[in-house]
Amino acid sequence: MNATVSAYLTDLEARRPSRSRRNQSRHALDLLSVWVREAHRVDDWRSVTESHLWGFLVYLQRDYRTAQGRRVKAASVQNWLACIRGFFSWLQERGRLVYNPAARVLIPKVERPLPHVLNEEEVARLIEMADTGTAIGLRDRALMEVLYATGMRHGEAHRLDLYDLDLRARRLAIRAGKGLRDRIVPLTRNAVYWVERYLITSRPELAERWGRGRRRRPNRMVAASPALWLSVGGRRFSYQMIAQVIREYAEATGVKATVHTFRHCCATHLLRGGADLRHIQQLLGHDRLDTTVLYTHLEVEDLRPSLAMLESGRR
Repeated sequence: MNATVSAYLTDLEARRPSRSRRNQSRHALDLLSVWVREAHRVDDWRSVTESHLWGFLVYLQRDYRTAQGRRVKAASVQNWLACIRGFFSWLQERGRLVYNPAARVLIPKVERPLPHVLNEEEVARLIEMADTGTAIGLRDRALMEVLYATGMRHGEAHRLDLYDLDLRARRLAIRAGKGLRDRIVPLTRNAVYWVERYLITSRPELAERWGRGRRRRPNRMVAASPALWLSVGGRRFSYQMIAQVIREYAEATGVKATVHTFRHCCATHLLRGGADLRHIQQLLGHDRLDTTVLYTHLEVEDLRPSLAMLESGRR
Protein backbone atom coordinates (compact mmCIF):
# COMPACT_ATOMS: atom_id res chain seq x y z
CA MET A 1 0.00 0.00 0.00
CA ASN A 2 2.82 2.38 0.82
CA ALA A 3 4.46 1.83 -2.56
CA THR A 4 1.22 2.74 -4.34
CA VAL A 5 0.84 5.90 -2.26
CA SER A 6 4.44 6.87 -3.05
CA ALA A 7 3.78 6.40 -6.77
CA TYR A 8 0.66 8.57 -6.54
CA LEU A 9 2.46 11.33 -4.63
CA THR A 10 5.25 11.31 -7.22
CA ASP A 11 2.68 11.70 -10.00
CA LEU A 12 0.93 14.41 -7.99
CA GLU A 13 4.22 16.26 -7.56
CA ALA A 14 4.66 16.32 -11.33
CA ARG A 15 1.34 18.15 -11.68
CA ARG A 16 2.63 20.91 -9.37
CA PRO A 17 -0.23 21.18 -6.87
CA SER A 18 0.09 23.48 -3.89
CA ARG A 19 2.39 22.45 -1.04
CA SER A 20 -0.66 22.23 1.22
CA ARG A 21 -2.40 19.83 -1.17
CA ARG A 22 0.63 17.53 -1.29
CA ASN A 23 1.00 17.47 2.48
CA GLN A 24 -2.73 16.87 3.04
CA SER A 25 -2.75 14.02 0.51
CA ARG A 26 0.19 12.32 2.19
CA HIS A 27 -1.35 12.71 5.65
CA ALA A 28 -4.85 11.60 4.63
CA LEU A 29 -3.62 8.48 2.83
CA ASP A 30 -1.33 7.57 5.74
CA LEU A 31 -4.29 7.84 8.12
CA LEU A 32 -6.51 5.75 5.85
CA SER A 33 -3.94 3.00 5.26
CA VAL A 34 -3.28 2.62 9.00
CA TRP A 35 -7.00 2.61 9.79
CA VAL A 36 -8.02 -0.04 7.23
CA ARG A 37 -5.16 -2.28 8.39
CA GLU A 38 -6.03 -2.01 12.06
CA ALA A 39 -9.82 -1.95 11.78
CA HIS A 40 -10.34 -4.37 8.87
CA ARG A 41 -6.99 -6.08 8.26
CA VAL A 42 -6.93 -4.75 4.70
CA ASP A 43 -3.46 -4.44 3.17
CA ASP A 44 -4.35 -3.92 -0.50
CA TRP A 45 -6.06 -0.86 -1.97
CA ARG A 46 -8.05 -3.14 -4.28
CA SER A 47 -9.78 -4.56 -1.20
CA VAL A 48 -10.95 -1.19 0.10
CA THR A 49 -14.73 -0.77 -0.31
CA GLU A 50 -17.17 2.09 -0.12
CA SER A 51 -18.27 0.76 3.27
CA HIS A 52 -14.70 1.03 4.54
CA LEU A 53 -14.51 4.67 3.46
CA TRP A 54 -17.81 5.52 5.14
CA GLY A 55 -16.46 3.92 8.31
CA PHE A 56 -13.28 5.96 8.02
CA LEU A 57 -15.35 9.12 7.69
CA VAL A 58 -17.21 8.27 10.91
CA TYR A 59 -13.88 7.57 12.61
CA LEU A 60 -12.51 10.98 11.62
CA GLN A 61 -15.61 12.80 12.81
CA ARG A 62 -16.16 10.90 16.06
CA ASP A 63 -12.96 9.28 17.34
CA TYR A 64 -9.91 10.79 15.68
CA ARG A 65 -7.83 13.25 17.74
CA THR A 66 -4.95 15.48 16.74
CA ALA A 67 -1.54 15.33 18.40
CA GLN A 68 -2.84 17.96 20.83
CA GLY A 69 -5.82 15.78 21.73
CA ARG A 70 -8.37 17.87 19.85
CA ARG A 71 -11.13 16.81 17.48
CA VAL A 72 -10.35 17.33 13.83
CA LYS A 73 -12.01 20.33 12.20
CA ALA A 74 -14.78 19.77 9.67
CA ALA A 75 -12.77 21.66 7.04
CA SER A 76 -9.87 19.24 7.55
CA VAL A 77 -12.16 16.23 7.09
CA GLN A 78 -13.46 17.79 3.89
CA ASN A 79 -9.94 18.36 2.55
CA TRP A 80 -8.73 14.87 3.50
CA LEU A 81 -11.69 13.17 1.81
CA ALA A 82 -11.11 15.23 -1.33
CA CYS A 83 -7.51 14.00 -1.35
CA ILE A 84 -8.65 10.39 -0.87
CA ARG A 85 -11.15 10.67 -3.71
CA GLY A 86 -8.40 12.02 -5.93
CA PHE A 87 -6.21 9.04 -5.04
CA PHE A 88 -8.87 6.44 -5.88
CA SER A 89 -9.71 8.26 -9.13
CA TRP A 90 -6.02 8.01 -10.03
CA LEU A 91 -6.03 4.27 -9.28
CA GLN A 92 -9.06 3.74 -11.51
CA GLU A 93 -7.64 5.85 -14.36
CA ARG A 94 -4.53 3.70 -14.38
CA GLY A 95 -6.48 0.47 -14.44
CA ARG A 96 -5.55 -0.61 -10.93
CA LEU A 97 -9.20 -0.62 -9.81
CA VAL A 98 -12.33 -1.83 -11.57
CA TYR A 99 -14.47 0.72 -9.78
CA ASN A 100 -13.87 3.75 -7.60
CA PRO A 101 -15.09 3.05 -4.03
CA ALA A 102 -14.83 6.74 -3.14
CA ALA A 103 -17.06 7.98 -5.97
CA ARG A 104 -20.25 8.00 -3.87
CA VAL A 105 -18.69 8.98 -0.53
CA LEU A 106 -20.07 12.44 0.02
CA ILE A 107 -17.81 15.15 1.35
CA PRO A 108 -19.56 17.10 4.11
CA LYS A 109 -20.07 20.69 3.04
CA VAL A 110 -18.35 23.29 5.18
CA GLU A 111 -19.15 26.97 5.07
CA ARG A 112 -15.93 28.73 4.18
CA PRO A 113 -15.18 31.79 6.30
CA LEU A 114 -14.58 35.02 4.47
CA PRO A 115 -10.86 35.55 3.80
CA HIS A 116 -9.07 38.00 6.07
CA VAL A 117 -8.37 41.17 4.11
CA LEU A 118 -6.42 44.26 5.15
CA ASN A 119 -7.56 47.69 4.04
CA GLU A 120 -5.37 49.83 1.79
CA GLU A 121 -3.85 51.75 4.70
CA GLU A 122 -2.89 48.54 6.52
CA VAL A 123 -1.31 47.09 3.38
CA ALA A 124 0.69 50.29 2.91
CA ARG A 125 1.94 50.19 6.51
CA LEU A 126 2.91 46.54 6.15
CA ILE A 127 4.85 47.07 2.91
CA GLU A 128 6.54 50.23 4.15
CA MET A 129 7.78 48.45 7.28
CA ALA A 130 10.78 47.14 5.30
CA ASP A 131 14.00 49.12 5.79
CA THR A 132 14.95 49.99 2.22
CA GLY A 133 18.32 51.31 3.39
CA THR A 134 19.55 47.69 3.59
CA ALA A 135 19.89 45.04 0.89
CA ILE A 136 17.53 42.69 2.74
CA GLY A 137 14.96 45.40 3.42
CA LEU A 138 14.98 46.52 -0.21
CA ARG A 139 14.46 42.93 -1.34
CA ASP A 140 11.54 42.52 1.06
CA ARG A 141 9.94 45.79 -0.08
CA ALA A 142 10.18 44.73 -3.74
CA LEU A 143 8.82 41.27 -2.91
CA MET A 144 5.78 42.65 -1.07
CA GLU A 145 5.09 45.18 -3.81
CA VAL A 146 5.05 42.37 -6.39
CA LEU A 147 2.85 40.15 -4.21
CA TYR A 148 0.31 42.94 -3.78
CA ALA A 149 0.41 44.06 -7.42
CA THR A 150 -0.03 40.60 -8.95
CA GLY A 151 -1.87 38.51 -6.33
CA MET A 152 0.43 35.60 -7.18
CA ARG A 153 0.59 32.50 -5.04
CA HIS A 154 3.29 31.83 -2.47
CA GLY A 155 4.94 29.10 -4.53
CA GLU A 156 4.78 31.18 -7.70
CA ALA A 157 6.69 34.00 -6.01
CA HIS A 158 9.27 31.53 -4.71
CA ARG A 159 9.91 30.10 -8.20
CA LEU A 160 10.35 33.43 -10.03
CA ASP A 161 13.52 33.79 -12.08
CA LEU A 162 15.16 36.87 -13.57
CA TYR A 163 14.09 36.01 -17.10
CA ASP A 164 10.43 36.04 -16.00
CA LEU A 165 10.61 39.84 -15.70
CA ASP A 166 9.96 42.35 -18.46
CA LEU A 167 10.20 45.67 -16.67
CA ARG A 168 10.06 47.74 -19.86
CA ALA A 169 6.67 46.22 -20.71
CA ARG A 170 5.72 46.23 -17.00
CA ARG A 171 4.75 42.58 -16.91
CA LEU A 172 5.75 39.32 -15.31
CA ALA A 173 5.59 35.72 -16.58
CA ILE A 174 4.33 33.17 -14.07
CA ARG A 175 5.40 29.76 -15.32
CA ALA A 176 3.93 26.39 -14.34
CA GLY A 177 1.47 27.81 -11.85
CA LYS A 178 -1.30 25.75 -10.32
CA GLY A 179 -2.35 23.05 -12.79
CA LEU A 180 0.92 23.70 -14.70
CA ARG A 181 -0.67 26.72 -16.39
CA ASP A 182 1.42 29.71 -17.47
CA ARG A 183 0.13 33.27 -17.43
CA ILE A 184 1.33 36.84 -17.94
CA VAL A 185 0.41 39.42 -15.31
CA PRO A 186 0.89 43.19 -15.37
CA LEU A 187 3.02 45.08 -12.86
CA THR A 188 2.15 48.42 -11.34
CA ARG A 189 4.52 51.36 -11.75
CA ASN A 190 5.21 51.19 -8.02
CA ALA A 191 6.17 47.52 -8.22
CA VAL A 192 8.43 48.19 -11.23
CA TYR A 193 10.16 51.04 -9.37
CA TRP A 194 11.02 48.90 -6.33
CA VAL A 195 12.02 45.86 -8.37
CA GLU A 196 14.38 48.03 -10.44
CA ARG A 197 15.96 49.41 -7.26
CA TYR A 198 16.34 45.89 -5.91
CA LEU A 199 17.94 44.61 -9.14
CA ILE A 200 20.37 47.54 -9.38
CA THR A 201 21.59 47.74 -5.78
CA SER A 202 20.35 44.95 -3.53
CA ARG A 203 20.43 41.77 -5.63
CA PRO A 204 24.06 42.18 -6.81
CA GLU A 205 25.12 42.57 -3.19
CA LEU A 206 23.25 39.41 -2.19
CA ALA A 207 24.53 37.49 -5.24
CA GLU A 208 28.16 38.26 -4.27
CA ARG A 209 27.66 36.37 -1.01
CA TRP A 210 27.06 33.07 -2.83
CA GLY A 211 29.76 30.56 -1.87
CA ARG A 212 31.39 32.66 0.85
CA GLY A 213 32.60 30.59 3.74
CA ARG A 214 32.25 27.36 1.76
CA ARG A 215 35.07 25.07 0.69
CA ARG A 216 35.56 25.05 -3.02
CA ARG A 217 37.84 23.06 -5.27
CA PRO A 218 40.53 25.11 -7.04
CA ASN A 219 39.37 26.67 -10.33
CA ARG A 220 35.86 25.34 -9.79
CA MET A 221 33.20 27.56 -11.32
CA VAL A 222 30.14 28.28 -9.20
CA ALA A 223 27.03 29.12 -11.20
CA ALA A 224 25.07 32.13 -10.01
CA SER A 225 21.44 31.57 -9.09
CA PRO A 226 18.87 32.65 -11.72
CA ALA A 227 16.34 33.25 -8.93
CA LEU A 228 14.76 36.68 -8.72
CA TRP A 229 14.61 36.70 -4.92
CA LEU A 230 17.90 35.88 -3.21
CA SER A 231 18.58 34.97 0.40
CA VAL A 232 21.28 36.41 2.66
CA GLY A 233 23.63 33.72 1.36
CA GLY A 234 22.95 34.41 -2.31
CA ARG A 235 20.74 31.36 -2.86
CA ARG A 236 17.11 31.27 -3.96
CA PHE A 237 14.96 32.73 -1.19
CA SER A 238 13.26 29.65 0.27
CA TYR A 239 9.51 29.05 0.47
CA GLN A 240 9.66 28.85 4.26
CA MET A 241 11.73 32.03 4.64
CA ILE A 242 9.31 34.04 2.52
CA ALA A 243 6.53 33.02 4.90
CA GLN A 244 8.64 33.84 7.95
CA VAL A 245 9.64 37.28 6.67
CA ILE A 246 6.04 38.27 5.94
CA ARG A 247 4.97 36.97 9.36
CA GLU A 248 7.66 39.04 11.09
CA TYR A 249 6.67 42.23 9.24
CA ALA A 250 3.01 41.60 10.09
CA GLU A 251 3.82 41.20 13.78
CA ALA A 252 5.91 44.39 13.73
CA THR A 253 3.07 46.27 12.02
CA GLY A 254 0.43 44.88 14.38
CA VAL A 255 -1.71 43.27 11.66
CA LYS A 256 -2.67 39.69 10.89
CA ALA A 257 -1.18 38.71 7.55
CA THR A 258 0.49 35.88 5.64
CA VAL A 259 1.85 35.63 2.10
CA HIS A 260 -1.63 34.61 0.92
CA THR A 261 -3.12 37.75 2.50
CA PHE A 262 -1.57 39.80 -0.31
CA ARG A 263 -3.51 37.64 -2.78
CA HIS A 264 -6.79 38.28 -0.98
CA CYS A 265 -6.05 42.01 -0.69
CA CYS A 266 -5.09 42.36 -4.35
CA ALA A 267 -8.31 40.71 -5.54
CA THR A 268 -10.61 42.47 -3.07
CA HIS A 269 -9.15 45.94 -3.59
CA LEU A 270 -9.37 45.53 -7.37
CA LEU A 271 -13.00 44.51 -7.05
CA ARG A 272 -13.75 47.51 -4.86
CA GLY A 273 -12.04 49.71 -7.43
CA GLY A 274 -14.40 48.50 -10.15
CA ALA A 275 -12.31 45.82 -11.86
CA ASP A 276 -14.18 43.16 -13.80
CA LEU A 277 -14.40 39.82 -11.98
CA ARG A 278 -13.18 37.93 -15.06
CA HIS A 279 -10.10 40.14 -15.28
CA ILE A 280 -9.37 39.32 -11.64
CA GLN A 281 -9.87 35.63 -12.45
CA GLN A 282 -7.23 35.86 -15.19
CA LEU A 283 -4.83 37.75 -12.92
CA LEU A 284 -5.10 35.18 -10.12
CA GLY A 285 -4.86 32.24 -12.51
CA HIS A 286 -8.15 30.61 -11.54
CA ASP A 287 -9.60 27.96 -13.81
CA ARG A 288 -13.18 28.63 -12.64
CA LEU A 289 -14.90 31.91 -11.89
CA ASP A 290 -16.58 30.59 -8.74
CA THR A 291 -13.11 30.11 -7.23
CA THR A 292 -12.39 33.78 -7.80
CA VAL A 293 -15.60 34.71 -5.99
CA LEU A 294 -14.34 32.86 -2.92
CA TYR A 295 -11.22 35.02 -2.90
CA THR A 296 -13.15 38.26 -3.16
CA HIS A 297 -15.86 39.60 -0.92
CA LEU A 298 -17.64 42.83 -0.17
CA GLU A 299 -17.97 44.20 3.32
CA VAL A 300 -21.07 45.94 4.60
CA GLU A 301 -19.59 49.36 3.94
CA ASP A 302 -19.06 48.44 0.28
CA LEU A 303 -22.78 47.82 -0.10
CA ARG A 304 -23.85 51.26 1.13
CA PRO A 305 -23.38 53.08 -2.22
CA SER A 306 -25.49 50.41 -3.97
CA LEU A 307 -28.18 50.67 -1.30
CA ALA A 308 -28.16 54.44 -1.65
CA MET A 309 -28.71 54.08 -5.40
CA LEU A 310 -31.65 51.77 -4.79
CA GLU A 311 -33.19 54.22 -2.36
CA SER A 312 -32.78 57.16 -4.72
CA GLY A 313 -34.33 55.15 -7.52
CA ARG A 314 -37.50 54.56 -5.48
CA ARG A 315 -38.04 58.25 -4.76
